[in-house]
Amino acid sequence: MSLLTSKLSEENRKKAHELFEVPEQFDEVADLMVREEEWQVILLMGKEPMTDKELRKNIEKNHLAASPYVLINRMYTRAVLDKVVDADELTWKIGGFYHRYSYYAQFEYYEFGCLPKELIDALYDWQTEIYQSIFAPQVKAKMNGEDVEIHNQTYLTLEECDKIIDAHPDDIHLLPCNCKSQKFFHDRKLNVCTHLFRHPNGEVDRGLGDPITAEEAKKKIREFNASGLMQNGEDGGFCNCDGLCCFPQQMAKKVGSRLFYPKSNWKIDWHEDECINCGKCTRICNFGAFYKDENRKVHYDVDKCWGCTICAPNCPKGAIHLLPREQD
Repeated sequence: MSLLTSKLSEENRKKAHELFEVPEQFDEVADLMVREEEWQVILLMGKEPMTDKELRKNIEKNHLAASPYVLINRMYTRAVLDKVVDADELTWKIGGFYHRYSYYAQFEYYEFGCLPKELIDALYDWQTEIYQSIFAPQVKAKMNGEDVEIHNQTYLTLEECDKIIDAHPDDIHLLPCNCKSQKFFHDRKLNVCTHLFRHPNGEVDRGLGDPITAEEAKKKIREFNASGLMQNGEDGGFCNCDGLCCFPQQMAKKVGSRLFYPKSNWKIDWHEDECINCGKCTRICNFGAFYKDENRKVHYDVDKCWGCTICAPNCPKGAIHLLPREQD
């Protein structure tokens, strides 16, 4: 039984799904993610970009909406439409299922969470496979010494995060973590992705995210750090990731890119004689580098450490120090 009764003919529905690059196994859920009038706009546009003026005129001509302006901007907010970057005037193109699914999970979780668990898991596995097929070759190239720019490429200390925030203090937003959202891990902190400026087709430019001040951002980063989330990214923004469902972290583990990606600029200097065996480091370490033996004594395995640095500021006795890592 279909999840949604569509007004589109079967032929037009199939064509619209092809244009939006919907995988066949997700045909039904695509009809929940994209509204009837949005499919009509997708059919109207095809793969050719349209200027804002042209698209408004065509929507009005085909009686698809009382207000073309409202429909277009809603489709942009929902990641059904994208802006054409570097066009001479505002120009639109249709988006795709890959990104629409991510936005659906992040910002329309009240609907996404009603999907059957097996479907949520299937979507997550599909997204993970595509993500890794795109970025794993880049990580391997970086491991081979090539100069490759990749997102989430460096682990950051709290002080390094502060410097990045101070350099971009005016347009900071917190957004839901797309990895946790797609896995529907709503028992974890979700609003943890930190964006520092807006760009076309980004979440903030689409009108999404919660604006915060620089001081609020610094406070939030410390809360995330203390809860075991790792700061990694670059100048334009950074994520606060765990080791369980984060796409970059999962890919890095699969590829075996420890210390290369995410790059670690720091190594751990554990002063065992100062350790009181409280075990806080063992609870927040995402890689099992700090652990307790059967006598509840803390140990540190340097070969398991990825150099994320979150253990150091959370040690109550200051027994964990950071030393600059020598780079090749």
